[in-house]
Amino acid sequence: MWNRLCFLLFCYVTQAVAERNDDNKPVIQFDEAWLSINSTVLFSTSIFYINTECFKCPYVLWGKAPGLTTTTLVVNTTFPTRLKLQRNLPNGVLETFCEFEEKFQENGDYWLFLNFSSYTSERCDIQLNNDPLPAEMPILFVFAGLIGLAILVKVVGYCYRQRTRTRSADITDPSQRSKHDLHVTSMKTVTKTAPDSYGAVEMDIRPPLYTGEAVKEKPRKQRLKSLDTFRGLSLVIMVFVNYGGGGYWFFDHPPWNGLTVADLVFPWFIFIMGTAMNFSFRGMLKRGKSRIRIFFKILKRSILLFAIGIILNTNWGPVDLESIRIPGVLQRFSLTYLVIALMELVFTRKADSHQESCFAPIRDIVLYLHEWVVALGILIAYVCITVFVPVPGCPTGYIGAGGLSEGGAHYNCTGGVASYIDRMVLGSEHIYNHPTPQRIYQTTTAHDPEGILGTLTSIFLCFLGVQSGRIIITYPKHSSRIARWIIWATVTGGIGALLCKASQNDGWVPLNKNLWSVSFILVTASFAFIVLSFLYIIIDILHWWDGDPFVYPGMNSIVVYCCHDVFYRFFPVNWGMESPQHWELLLKAIWDTAIWVVLAYILYRKKIFVAL
Repeated sequence: MWNRLCFLLFCYVTQAVAERNDDNKPVIQFDEAWLSINSTVLFSTSIFYINTECFKCPYVLWGKAPGLTTTTLVVNTTFPTRLKLQRNLPNGVLETFCEFEEKFQENGDYWLFLNFSSYTSERCDIQLNNDPLPAEMPILFVFAGLIGLAILVKVVGYCYRQRTRTRSADITDPSQRSKHDLHVTSMKTVTKTAPDSYGAVEMDIRPPLYTGEAVKEKPRKQRLKSLDTFRGLSLVIMVFVNYGGGGYWFFDHPPWNGLTVADLVFPWFIFIMGTAMNFSFRGMLKRGKSRIRIFFKILKRSILLFAIGIILNTNWGPVDLESIRIPGVLQRFSLTYLVIALMELVFTRKADSHQESCFAPIRDIVLYLHEWVVALGILIAYVCITVFVPVPGCPTGYIGAGGLSEGGAHYNCTGGVASYIDRMVLGSEHIYNHPTPQRIYQTTTAHDPEGILGTLTSIFLCFLGVQSGRIIITYPKHSSRIARWIIWATVTGGIGALLCKASQNDGWVPLNKNLWSVSFILVTASFAFIVLSFLYIIIDILHWWDGDPFVYPGMNSIVVYCCHDVFYRFFPVNWGMESPQHWELLLKAIWDTAIWVVLAYILYRKKIFVAL
C-alpha cells in the first residue's frame, strides 16, 4: 500500500511540474487550468463568464477570441464556471451562439473548437486534452503519512515505557520500600495541574498516607479531557486555516453564503468557552470567592482579551492609528465572554435542586429560565435589527453580498445593516477592508466579519455552550449527558436547516459567517454538540483515545493563538515559494501548525499553563 501511495505521489508531482512548464501557454498556479479556444470562423468572438459561486451575478466580459487563431485563457477550477460566447454583428448587436457550464479540473488542458458547424448548431464541444490528477490527492498522501507517524509515535512510546518500567521495577515496587519511605513520599507529593481555566475539574489526587492497612481511596475527579481536546482541535484547525490550509477552497471561508471547514472552528471555540465556563464559576463560588471579586476578574479578563486582540491587529505592518482595525477574533471573544460571564455571575447556582421534582429531567433548563429569557432576548434583538432597521440606499432587511450580486442593483450594500452599524460606530477605516466577497463579487464596501451586530448571535452561541456544560454538572450519568447533547444537536441543527432550507442561497436565512446569521450559529452549535458527544464517548468513557496531540494546545490556547499570529512572518514558520502547488502549500501549513502543537506539548511537559 505504501509503495503504491509513494508511486502515485511521484506521478502527481512530475505530471504537475511538466504541465506547468509548457512554454506555449500562460503560466498557471494552483486552482487553475488552460482553456484554449481554436477558432476557424472569420469573425471575432466575445467570451463572457460567471463564477457560479457568485449568486445572481451578471456575465462579465472575459476577453475576445479573434477569428482564425487559437487563444488560450487561464480559468479558475475552484467552482464551476458558466461561459457564454457571442458574435459581434456589424450593427453592434451581440449574438449569443454558445452557452455552457463546466467544472474545470486543476492543471487541465481544455480545448474548445469554434467552427461554422458549432456556430450554426449553437453547440460548443469542450475537450480535455490531458488526464490531470485530482487536486485533492495530496490530502490523501498527507493523511496517510500522519496516520503512519501517529502509529510510529505510539509504538516507540510504548516500547520506551516498557523498557523504563522494567529497569525501574526494583525501586517502584511498594513491597521493596520501607513504611517510612512511603510515608515521606506521600507527604511530598505535589500535583501540578492547569490553572483554573475553562474546562478544568480540579480534585485532590494525593495518595493516602501509609498506615499499614489497606486504605480505600476516594474516587478522584478527573479533568474532562474531551473539553481540552475539543478546544485544542478547534485551535489546531484554526491555525492550519490561517496558515493557508494548503490553498484548498474548503479550508477557506466562502465568498458569502455557505459553510466550509474554516467556518466551524471559530464558533466551536466560542461554544466550548461557554461549556467550560460552568466549571470555572461553580468552582470559584464553592471556594468562597465573593461575587464582587469574580466581577473584577471577569472585567480584567475581558479587557486583556480585547487589548491583546487590538495588538495582534497591528502585526501586519507599521501602526497607523487612523486606520487601525478595531474588531477581531479576540475582541469578539472578549465581548461574548463579558456578557455570558456576567449572566453566570448573577444567575448561577451553587448547588443543584429540583432533583426529585417533576421537572428533574429538564431542571438544567427550568432552573435557568431567567438566563434563557435574556439569551433569547439578545437573539431577538439581532433579528429585529437585521430585519427592520433601515439602511440609506439599501433595501431594509438586505443581507446580501452587494457588488455584482443582484445584477449590481445593491452594489454598496454589502452586509446590510451589520456593515452599516460598524461604519457608523467605528468608521470604515477601522473595520476590515478586504472582506471575502471582494474577489468574486467585486465589492468595494468595507465589511468586518467580527463586527458589532454579529456579537449578539455569538453571545447566544456561547450560551448554548453554557447549556452543554450545565448538562455535565447537572446529570452525573454518561447516558443522560449524551442523550441530551444529541437532542440539542437535533433541535439546533433542525431549526438551522429549516431557516436556510438546507441550501446555500435559497433559504430565508442563509448560512453566513460574515453576518453570523441565526442559521449559521445554530448549525455550528449542532455540529459542536455532536463533536463533543463523540469526543466524550471515546476519551472520557471508553478511554480509546487520550486526546493526543490536540489536548496540549487545548490547555494553552491563548499562548498558541498569540504565537501563531505574532510569528506568522518569521522563519521557520514562513518562507517564500515561487509558483507553489497544493502539495507544497499543504505540507507547509502542516509544518507551521505542528510547530505550535510541539510548543504546546513542551509547555505541558514542563507544567506551564497560561491563563488570563
